[in-house]
Amino acid sequence: MSSGPVSAASWEFEISIAADCARVWEALAGESVQWWPKDFVTSERTQRFVIEGRIGGRVFEDFGNDEGLLWYTVVGVNGGRELQLAGHLLPPFGGPAVTSLRISLVPAESGTLLKIRDDRFGVLGGDSPIEGWRQVFEGGLRRYLESGSKPV
Repeated sequence: MSSGPVSAASWEFEISIAADCARVWEALAGESVQWWPKDFVTSERTQRFVIEGRIGGRVFEDFGNDEGLLWYTVVGVNGGRELQLAGHLLPPFGGPAVTSLRISLVPAESGTLLKIRDDRFGVLGGDSPIEGWRQVFEGGLRRYLESGSKPV
């Protein structure tokens, strides 16, 4: 029984954020509950979205009562400049596949250049993840840092 052909794909994009790398890192690795878009989750039960910005940390939806959904495990941290995440893309979300997400911060004249690279291998269904990541990192993180307001 097969659910589709196995393939690999990579997507990259970047956004400018008008805040220095230290502030972007602080928000990225420790304030996700404040800026992660409320509608970019898998369940109406999600109470908060957490990024634990340390080796072995989790990236997950917290449903409360020790329930939730693990998106990634933090497998690499580079001096407040990069998070490397590894996870599984389950069939309801376009898999089964393995996925790695690299989030890099580069100092720029206008603040910080945030670079995202999403690599996937497995049965890849659905559309490119770029629009979703733009919703998260432009509509969530950048908006939070530049305007001080939470995403809708």
